Amino acid sequence: MDYFEQVDLAYQTLKGPALERRLRELTDRCRAEYGERGALYGSMLNELGSYYRGQGRYEVSERAFREALELLAQSRGTDSPDYATALNNLAGTHRLMGRLKEAEREFAACLTIYRETLGEGDILYAAGLNNLSLVCLDRGELDRAAELQGRAARVLETMPDRRDELAAALCNLGELRRRQGRPEEAERCLLRALELFQRELGVDTPHYHAALNGLGGLCCEVGRYEEACRWFLAAAAAAEKLYGSEHREHRAALEHLRMARRAAEAGV
Repeated sequence: MDYFEQVDLAYQTLKGPALERRLRELTDRCRAEYGERGALYGSMLNELGSYYRGQGRYEVSERAFREALELLAQSRGTDSPDYATALNNLAGTHRLMGRLKEAEREFAACLTIYRETLGEGDILYAAGLNNLSLVCLDRGELDRAAELQGRAARVLETMPDRRDELAAALCNLGELRRRQGRPEEAERCLLRALELFQRELGVDTPHYHAALNGLGGLCCEVGRYEEACRWFLAAAAAAEKLYGSEHREHRAALEHLRMARRAAEAGV
Protein backbone atom coordinates (compact mmCIF):
# COMPACT_ATOMS: atom_id res chain seq x y z
CA MET A 1 0.00 0.00 0.00
CA ASP A 2 1.53 3.33 -1.06
CA TYR A 3 1.54 6.46 1.07
CA PHE A 4 -1.55 8.03 -0.47
CA GLU A 5 -3.55 4.85 -0.09
CA GLN A 6 -2.55 4.86 3.58
CA VAL A 7 -3.67 8.50 3.86
CA ASP A 8 -7.04 7.59 2.37
CA LEU A 9 -7.36 4.69 4.80
CA ALA A 10 -6.52 6.97 7.73
CA TYR A 11 -9.30 9.38 6.78
CA GLN A 12 -11.74 6.49 6.49
CA THR A 13 -10.91 4.85 9.81
CA LEU A 14 -9.61 7.56 12.15
CA LYS A 15 -10.62 10.96 13.42
CA GLY A 16 -9.50 13.65 15.82
CA PRO A 17 -6.05 13.35 17.43
CA ALA A 18 -5.64 9.78 16.17
CA LEU A 19 -5.99 10.95 12.57
CA GLU A 20 -3.53 13.80 13.08
CA ARG A 21 -0.97 11.45 14.65
CA ARG A 22 -1.31 9.01 11.76
CA LEU A 23 -0.86 11.71 9.13
CA ARG A 24 2.22 13.07 10.88
CA GLU A 25 3.59 9.53 11.25
CA LEU A 26 3.18 8.88 7.52
CA THR A 27 4.79 12.21 6.67
CA ASP A 28 7.77 11.53 8.93
CA ARG A 29 8.15 8.02 7.53
CA CYS A 30 8.09 9.38 3.99
CA ARG A 31 10.81 11.90 4.87
CA ALA A 32 12.97 9.16 6.37
CA GLU A 33 12.50 6.92 3.32
CA TYR A 34 12.81 9.45 0.50
CA GLY A 35 14.67 12.34 2.12
CA GLU A 36 13.69 15.90 2.88
CA ARG A 37 14.25 16.92 -0.74
CA GLY A 38 12.08 14.19 -2.21
CA ALA A 39 9.07 15.17 -4.30
CA LEU A 40 6.93 12.54 -2.57
CA TYR A 41 7.72 14.10 0.80
CA GLY A 42 6.57 17.43 -0.63
CA SER A 43 3.30 15.82 -1.68
CA MET A 44 2.83 14.42 1.83
CA LEU A 45 3.38 17.88 3.27
CA ASN A 46 0.59 19.06 0.98
CA GLU A 47 -1.68 16.43 2.49
CA LEU A 48 -0.72 17.55 5.99
CA GLY A 49 -1.33 21.20 5.11
CA SER A 50 -4.76 20.35 3.74
CA TYR A 51 -5.65 18.48 6.93
CA TYR A 52 -4.70 21.42 9.15
CA ARG A 53 -6.57 23.84 6.92
CA GLY A 54 -9.68 21.72 7.25
CA GLN A 55 -9.25 21.91 11.03
CA GLY A 56 -8.99 25.70 10.94
CA ARG A 57 -5.35 25.59 12.08
CA TYR A 58 -4.20 27.96 9.39
CA GLU A 59 -0.73 28.86 10.66
CA VAL A 60 0.29 25.19 10.86
CA SER A 61 -1.27 24.64 7.44
CA GLU A 62 0.69 27.56 6.02
CA ARG A 63 4.00 26.19 7.33
CA ALA A 64 3.37 22.78 5.78
CA PHE A 65 2.42 24.28 2.42
CA ARG A 66 5.43 26.60 2.39
CA GLU A 67 7.78 23.70 3.07
CA ALA A 68 6.09 21.68 0.31
CA LEU A 69 6.43 24.63 -2.05
CA GLU A 70 10.15 24.93 -1.36
CA LEU A 71 10.72 21.23 -1.99
CA LEU A 72 8.72 21.20 -5.21
CA ALA A 73 10.52 24.29 -6.47
CA GLN A 74 13.80 22.40 -6.14
CA SER A 75 12.62 19.03 -7.43
CA ARG A 76 10.10 19.99 -10.13
CA GLY A 77 10.79 23.66 -10.82
CA THR A 78 8.70 26.77 -10.24
CA ASP A 79 7.06 26.48 -13.66
CA SER A 80 5.65 22.97 -13.11
CA PRO A 81 2.01 22.01 -12.53
CA ASP A 82 2.99 20.31 -9.26
CA TYR A 83 4.49 23.55 -7.99
CA ALA A 84 1.36 25.43 -9.09
CA THR A 85 -0.84 22.99 -7.18
CA ALA A 86 1.19 23.52 -3.99
CA LEU A 87 0.99 27.29 -4.51
CA ASN A 88 -2.76 26.96 -5.03
CA ASN A 89 -3.04 25.17 -1.69
CA LEU A 90 -1.07 27.91 0.06
CA ALA A 91 -3.27 30.55 -1.56
CA GLY A 92 -6.37 28.75 -0.29
CA THR A 93 -5.07 28.93 3.25
CA HIS A 94 -4.19 32.61 2.85
CA ARG A 95 -7.71 33.31 1.62
CA LEU A 96 -9.20 31.69 4.70
CA MET A 97 -6.80 33.71 6.86
CA GLY A 98 -8.12 36.89 5.26
CA ARG A 99 -4.80 37.65 3.55
CA LEU A 100 -6.56 38.36 0.29
CA LYS A 101 -3.83 40.28 -1.55
CA GLU A 102 -1.42 37.39 -1.07
CA ALA A 103 -4.06 34.86 -2.08
CA GLU A 104 -4.94 36.82 -5.21
CA ARG A 105 -1.31 37.10 -6.25
CA GLU A 106 -0.71 33.39 -5.67
CA PHE A 107 -3.87 32.23 -7.45
CA ALA A 108 -2.98 34.46 -10.42
CA ALA A 109 0.50 32.90 -10.55
CA CYS A 110 -1.07 29.42 -10.54
CA LEU A 111 -3.26 30.36 -13.49
CA THR A 112 -0.24 31.51 -15.47
CA ILE A 113 1.60 28.24 -14.83
CA TYR A 114 -1.44 26.10 -15.67
CA ARG A 115 -2.10 28.06 -18.85
CA GLU A 116 1.51 27.76 -20.03
CA THR A 117 1.96 24.08 -19.13
CA LEU A 118 -1.48 22.48 -19.43
CA GLY A 119 -3.48 24.92 -21.54
CA GLU A 120 -6.72 26.77 -20.87
CA GLY A 121 -8.82 23.66 -21.51
CA ASP A 122 -7.53 21.80 -18.46
CA ILE A 123 -9.57 21.18 -15.31
CA LEU A 124 -6.84 22.71 -13.15
CA TYR A 125 -7.05 25.93 -15.14
CA ALA A 126 -10.83 26.02 -14.66
CA ALA A 127 -10.39 25.39 -10.92
CA GLY A 128 -7.86 28.21 -10.79
CA LEU A 129 -10.34 30.60 -12.38
CA ASN A 130 -12.91 29.62 -9.76
CA ASN A 131 -10.46 30.16 -6.91
CA LEU A 132 -9.45 33.58 -8.16
CA SER A 133 -13.13 34.45 -8.57
CA LEU A 134 -13.75 33.64 -4.91
CA VAL A 135 -10.94 35.94 -3.80
CA CYS A 136 -12.31 38.75 -5.96
CA LEU A 137 -15.72 38.23 -4.40
CA ASP A 138 -14.18 38.37 -0.93
CA ARG A 139 -12.59 41.68 -1.90
CA GLY A 140 -15.89 43.06 -3.15
CA GLU A 141 -14.86 43.01 -6.83
CA LEU A 142 -18.17 41.64 -8.05
CA ASP A 143 -17.74 42.26 -11.77
CA ARG A 144 -14.31 40.66 -11.92
CA ALA A 145 -15.51 37.72 -9.85
CA ALA A 146 -18.38 37.15 -12.29
CA GLU A 147 -16.09 37.45 -15.30
CA LEU A 148 -13.71 34.82 -13.91
CA GLN A 149 -16.54 32.49 -12.90
CA GLY A 150 -18.03 32.81 -16.37
CA ARG A 151 -14.71 31.83 -17.93
CA ALA A 152 -14.50 28.82 -15.62
CA ALA A 153 -18.01 27.72 -16.63
CA ARG A 154 -17.14 28.02 -20.33
CA VAL A 155 -14.08 25.81 -19.88
CA LEU A 156 -16.10 23.24 -17.94
CA GLU A 157 -18.82 23.16 -20.62
CA THR A 158 -16.25 21.50 -22.91
CA MET A 159 -15.65 18.64 -20.43
CA PRO A 160 -18.39 15.98 -20.48
CA ASP A 161 -16.84 14.20 -17.48
CA ARG A 162 -16.88 17.35 -15.30
CA ARG A 163 -20.59 18.03 -15.09
CA ASP A 164 -20.55 18.25 -11.29
CA GLU A 165 -17.97 21.04 -11.37
CA LEU A 166 -19.92 22.76 -14.15
CA ALA A 167 -23.15 22.67 -12.15
CA ALA A 168 -21.39 24.18 -9.12
CA ALA A 169 -19.84 26.90 -11.29
CA LEU A 170 -23.23 27.74 -12.79
CA CYS A 171 -24.75 28.05 -9.31
CA ASN A 172 -21.95 30.41 -8.30
CA LEU A 173 -22.29 32.40 -11.51
CA GLY A 174 -26.05 32.63 -11.10
CA GLU A 175 -25.64 34.16 -7.66
CA LEU A 176 -23.05 36.62 -8.98
CA ARG A 177 -25.30 37.66 -11.88
CA ARG A 178 -28.16 38.19 -9.42
CA ARG A 179 -26.00 40.42 -7.29
CA GLN A 180 -24.98 42.33 -10.41
CA GLY A 181 -28.63 43.08 -11.11
CA ARG A 182 -28.78 40.81 -14.16
CA PRO A 183 -31.73 38.54 -13.27
CA GLU A 184 -32.31 37.02 -16.71
CA GLU A 185 -28.72 35.79 -16.95
CA ALA A 186 -28.87 34.60 -13.34
CA GLU A 187 -32.00 32.59 -14.07
CA ARG A 188 -30.46 30.96 -17.14
CA CYS A 189 -27.43 29.85 -15.12
CA LEU A 190 -29.50 28.39 -12.31
CA LEU A 191 -31.93 26.61 -14.63
CA ARG A 192 -29.01 25.09 -16.53
CA ALA A 193 -27.54 23.89 -13.23
CA LEU A 194 -30.89 22.34 -12.24
CA GLU A 195 -31.05 20.54 -15.56
CA LEU A 196 -27.63 19.01 -14.94
CA PHE A 197 -28.60 17.87 -11.45
CA GLN A 198 -31.92 16.40 -12.52
CA ARG A 199 -30.75 14.66 -15.71
CA GLU A 200 -27.17 13.66 -15.00
CA LEU A 201 -25.89 14.20 -11.49
CA GLY A 202 -28.70 13.50 -9.05
CA VAL A 203 -30.32 15.86 -6.61
CA ASP A 204 -28.81 14.76 -3.29
CA THR A 205 -26.29 17.58 -3.16
CA PRO A 206 -26.08 20.98 -1.43
CA HIS A 207 -25.63 22.69 -4.79
CA TYR A 208 -29.03 21.41 -5.98
CA HIS A 209 -30.67 22.87 -2.90
CA ALA A 210 -28.74 26.12 -3.41
CA ALA A 211 -29.95 26.38 -7.02
CA LEU A 212 -33.58 25.92 -5.97
CA ASN A 213 -33.20 28.47 -3.21
CA GLY A 214 -31.47 30.87 -5.59
CA LEU A 215 -34.30 30.65 -8.10
CA GLY A 216 -36.83 31.32 -5.34
CA GLY A 217 -34.95 34.40 -4.22
CA LEU A 218 -34.53 35.60 -7.78
CA CYS A 219 -38.26 35.29 -8.48
CA CYS A 220 -39.03 37.25 -5.31
CA GLU A 221 -36.74 40.05 -6.39
CA VAL A 222 -38.58 40.47 -9.69
CA GLY A 223 -42.07 40.10 -8.16
CA ARG A 224 -42.87 36.56 -9.36
CA TYR A 225 -44.03 35.42 -5.93
CA GLU A 226 -46.19 32.44 -6.91
CA GLU A 227 -43.31 31.00 -8.89
CA ALA A 228 -40.99 31.75 -5.97
CA CYS A 229 -43.28 29.68 -3.73
CA ARG A 230 -42.82 26.65 -5.97
CA TRP A 231 -39.04 26.99 -5.90
CA PHE A 232 -38.91 27.49 -2.13
CA LEU A 233 -41.22 24.51 -1.59
CA ALA A 234 -38.86 22.36 -3.65
CA ALA A 235 -35.87 23.83 -1.77
CA ALA A 236 -37.46 22.96 1.57
CA ALA A 237 -38.04 19.37 0.46
CA ALA A 238 -34.48 19.08 -0.81
CA ALA A 239 -33.08 20.54 2.41
CA GLU A 240 -35.14 18.20 4.57
CA LYS A 241 -33.93 15.18 2.59
CA LEU A 242 -30.34 16.36 2.66
CA TYR A 243 -30.01 17.76 6.18
CA GLY A 244 -33.10 16.76 8.17
CA SER A 245 -36.17 18.67 9.30
CA GLU A 246 -34.42 20.45 12.19
CA HIS A 247 -31.50 21.79 10.18
CA ARG A 248 -31.18 25.55 9.71
CA GLU A 249 -31.24 25.20 5.90
CA HIS A 250 -34.62 23.48 6.06
CA ARG A 251 -36.01 26.04 8.49
CA ALA A 252 -34.69 28.89 6.34
CA ALA A 253 -36.34 27.48 3.21
CA LEU A 254 -39.66 27.22 5.06
CA GLU A 255 -39.35 30.82 6.23
CA HIS A 256 -38.62 31.97 2.69
CA LEU A 257 -41.68 30.03 1.54
CA ARG A 258 -43.89 31.73 4.15
CA MET A 259 -42.63 35.17 3.13
CA ALA A 260 -43.20 34.48 -0.56
CA ARG A 261 -46.73 33.21 0.15
CA ARG A 262 -47.55 36.33 2.13
CA ALA A 263 -46.32 38.52 -0.70
CA ALA A 264 -48.29 36.51 -3.26
CA GLU A 265 -51.48 36.71 -1.20
CA ALA A 266 -51.04 40.44 -0.67
CA GLY A 267 -50.61 40.97 -4.40
CA VAL A 268 -47.41 42.95 -3.87
